[in-house]
Formats: sequence, C-alpha cells, structure tokens
Amino acid sequence: MRASTLFNWYPSDRLKKEFEERVLEHLDSLYNLALRMTQNKQDAEDLVQEAVLRAYRFFYKFETGTNFKAWIMTILRNIYINQYRKRIKEPLKVEFEEVENFISFPEITGSQEEIFSETLKPLIDKLPEELRTTITLFYVDGFSYKEIAKVMNCPVGTVMSRLYTARQILKKQLGKVTKKEER
Repeated sequence: MRASTLFNWYPSDRLKKEFEERVLEHLDSLYNLALRMTQNKQDAEDLVQEAVLRAYRFFYKFETGTNFKAWIMTILRNIYINQYRKRIKEPLKVEFEEVENFISFPEITGSQEEIFSETLKPLIDKLPEELRTTITLFYVDGFSYKEIAKVMNCPVGTVMSRLYTARQILKKQLGKVTKKEER
C-alpha cells in the first residue's frame, strides 16, 4: 500500500501550530468530559488521546469560524458512544465467586438509612458498566424492562438478569458495610 493512500492530508506547519493551540486551549475540558463519561482516569486519558488524534487527522474538515470546542467535544463523545455500544454487545463477564454466595439483606431501618444513602452511590459506581447502566435506568430514570432493552439493545431477559445480578451484588456489598459499621 502506498503512503499516499494511507493519509488524506499533510498539514502545513501553520495548520499544525493552529491545531495544537486550539487543542491545548480545550484539553482540560476534554479530559473532564471524558472522566465524567468513563469514570476512570486511564480510560479518560485514552479517550482524550483518541479524540485528539482523530481531530488532527480530520482537521482539514474543520470549518474555520465555527466552534472548535464543540467540534472536538463531539468527536470525543462519538468515540465514547461507539466504544460503549461495542462493549455492551459483548457478553457480561462475571466471576463465579462474585455471584456464588448471595446473602439476603435485612430491612433497612433508622441509622442504617444514613449508611445506606452514603454508601449506595459509590457501590453502584463500582458495578460493571452494563449493570450500573441497567440499574440506573430502572431505579433512577424509571424505565420499564422493554424501554431499557431498547436503550441497551439487548433482550428483555438480559435486562431482568442484569437487574437481578446488580441487586444481589449491592445486597452483598451493603451487608459488608453494615457488618463493618456494627463493629
């Protein structure tokens, strides 16, 4: 394959400098958005790097006079969405040990409510992405099983299974927190 077929565009030094200045101006915003989406520093850094590389590759398509920040943020968001869609189509990988010994969690009362509210969000954030998204869509956004299945592009049975698994993991983790608090 010839080099000329691999690259569409050879930017001049002036364009390279212009691109570099524009990217550096918005690098913190790109990273912050990526971190909010991925909830992981390493994944956020990788996402920003991929977005900057893609923006550099297609900088010739950027229309001067338009909003560069919006353009590059859209690239970042689209890369994340495409990666997310690819990940959710992969089968869920859960270690057998994680689901082997489910425990039942007693009714939450009094002082346990405070522990529950302070502890629940970090525990949900630790769930695998498919489970976290499913439980959030169901409990926070109030989506039905069918609606979640459409959003996540999976069968209704998978949604029900993910909800069950997420609940069981959360029960187990909340049980551990409660036991620590009682000591």
